Amino acid sequence: MHEVVERILKASIEEFAEKGYAAASTNSIAKKAKVAKGLLFHYFKSKENLYIECYKHVLSWSKKKFEEFAKQVKNEDFFEFIKKWGLQKITLAIENPVYSKFLLTVTNLPPKPRAIVQSMIREVFVDSSGILLEKIKSVKLRRGISEEDALKFIMAVFDGAANSYLDQYRDKPEELLNNLEKIMVESDKLLDLIKFGILDRAPQ
Repeated sequence: MHEVVERILKASIEEFAEKGYAAASTNSIAKKAKVAKGLLFHYFKSKENLYIECYKHVLSWSKKKFEEFAKQVKNEDFFEFIKKWGLQKITLAIENPVYSKFLLTVTNLPPKPRAIVQSMIREVFVDSSGILLEKIKSVKLRRGISEEDALKFIMAVFDGAANSYLDQYRDKPEELLNNLEKIMVESDKLLDLIKFGILDRAPQ
């Protein structure tokens, strides 16, 4: 990637994360990136295009982190994989607070860029879910529950838990890192609840 473009993207992600899409200033972005405002528009044409390119950049980073994680724990069973990925997401959010905050800005976008970004998010989810769908095939699900539906449910539970921890420890990330063992125990409880709800069990 061109060094100037890299600087613009970095400054833009910080600006959007801090102020949201509407309040973000291209003047501030140009100043942070140490480029002329005209050069910013030369590369990205508009504020909307700039935001979309930023989202593409951060989604690509997120997808790469997931794929790297998947290779590291490829021998784990489905539930251990999900639990450890939940913890990894929390750790990544702490280590990269700007990226994490930026990803949430999609909720306050105008309709057109929001539709574009949501389409990008769905595409990345479909790409990444292949790994999880392959793993969930080893799990005996209750009759009538598809692998896709089970995966959506499990991911929603763990994403919700991860977001709850991030909210709880938003201003004290070191404390969150120190409590990872406690979070791991709570994750095991979540897994027990999930298994009880979706796994096929023999009649008593």
